[in-house]
Amino acid sequence: MQKIDTFSANSLKILDKSFVEFKNKYIYNLSIYKKDKRTQTGQKFHGLICFYIRGFDVSRLLMDLSSDELICWQKLKEKLKLIKRNFIKTEYSFLIKDELNNIPYYLTGRFDGIYKDNDFYVIYDWKTSNFPKNPANDLQSIVYLYALSKIYKTDKIKMRYLSIEKLQTFDVNFVSSEKYKEIIDEIILKLPWFNFSLNSGLESQELSF
Repeated sequence: MQKIDTFSANSLKILDKSFVEFKNKYIYNLSIYKKDKRTQTGQKFHGLICFYIRGFDVSRLLMDLSSDELICWQKLKEKLKLIKRNFIKTEYSFLIKDELNNIPYYLTGRFDGIYKDNDFYVIYDWKTSNFPKNPANDLQSIVYLYALSKIYKTDKIKMRYLSIEKLQTFDVNFVSSEKYKEIIDEIILKLPWFNFSLNSGLESQELSF
């Protein structure tokens, strides 16, 4: 069996729910991905927001929006006008190395935006669907807050979910790196090869998804 050692927030959610489902999707590649309308809308807005914050002309991207999406964009743009100058990163991918039982593993993902307010960092995540029911305990919050604390070596961080349609935000304050790592490690231990040390002779193979 291929030994996965690179994890996204979504793959950890699946592993936490069911090892069989995780194995089928990430080891045997048995899942079928379907794009629904809301997913497609989300992709459009992620591109729009990214280019708008960076100061590029987005007029051609607007041509691909429906009338309802255009209305939504105009409202969102007014909100972004007030804050866009303080963004230091958009669509920023990360890969963080850690270890468990002497076996290295990696956390991967992509921040929609990183906002700087003096020496305080805010991770922005744009949502058109799948708004977390319990953001503070959601694995995306946990993985992203932990990752950014590693990147910038600080605990002055929060995660801010922004609903594109409702223009509502929900903030998750940073707790502690130790707590987040404990939660992440507990899930990873559901994989049998992380229940051994490197002395067992198990070899780890990186596979990103």
